[in-house]
Amino acid sequence: MPVHSITPEEISTFRSRLPEADYALVDVRQPGEYQEGHIPGARLLPLPEIEDHLDELRSTPNLIFYCRSGARSQAAASLVQEALPSQTRILNMTGGFLAWEGNTLTDMPRMTLFEQDQALKPSQALLRAMELEKAAQRFYQSAAVRAHSPELSKNLETLAKVEQAHAHVLFHRLQQIDPTYASRDFAECFAGMQGDILEGGLSMDDAVAALGQAQGQTQGQTQGQAQNKAQGKAREQFCLGITELALQIELMAYDLYKNLALSHSGTELESVFLDLAQDERGHQRLLARILTKCVD
Repeated sequence: MPVHSITPEEISTFRSRLPEADYALVDVRQPGEYQEGHIPGARLLPLPEIEDHLDELRSTPNLIFYCRSGARSQAAASLVQEALPSQTRILNMTGGFLAWEGNTLTDMPRMTLFEQDQALKPSQALLRAMELEKAAQRFYQSAAVRAHSPELSKNLETLAKVEQAHAHVLFHRLQQIDPTYASRDFAECFAGMQGDILEGGLSMDDAVAALGQAQGQTQGQTQGQAQNKAQGKAREQFCLGITELALQIELMAYDLYKNLALSHSGTELESVFLDLAQDERGHQRLLARILTKCVD
């Protein structure tokens, strides 16, 4: 099978056309480089270790490798070329991370949110995912209260409802695989969850503090400048700030679930985490639409 080239500009279109189960983005740099900045959803597999993880890559139809400039990823693609099934499509991102101009994340995915136990069960994974959805719902509700406009408040309330609906879907999956939840009521179960940690590992206290800081900054601007133009600019900046914070949280959630899916390749947990990653992509699209409404 040949190794194909793909430009950073082509990555977004390529990914948007495929379900999460059909591709993996593999970062072959060193952990320190990945931690300083990586593409959301990318799995860290340093070049010296790539051949030790072939089994985790074997079931994925499309593999995109990238590094700093494109040289190491070309080597990684060549190493796996003969070892993987002939139908696997292998792509090398030309220009590497240096040429990437899309969203990036720093730090490592907070996989310990799910991997505190050595033998994580699907039911445990779903319950933890529901806890994270509860935190996201609480975050959006808090943000809606602080919104400067009815439209932004409505959009944030919609996102809060989306998170609860997502948790309901997870609960339905839980009922299908765990008989102890078959007769449980979703509303009661969800209401009893704490929801203290967001999917990226950010605590609710820190997230709400960031909301308060953004609100305080815009209030200070409007108090000093009574003009309508200044007030409108302050509302715009708050809308952008709060929506970008939410987008960052959703990107971190996607990054977490995609990495968990790849690390549990070939197990029953893989499909659970891939479904969660797919849902987070939908949340990002919704936030992107809201972001365009922040600027008049």
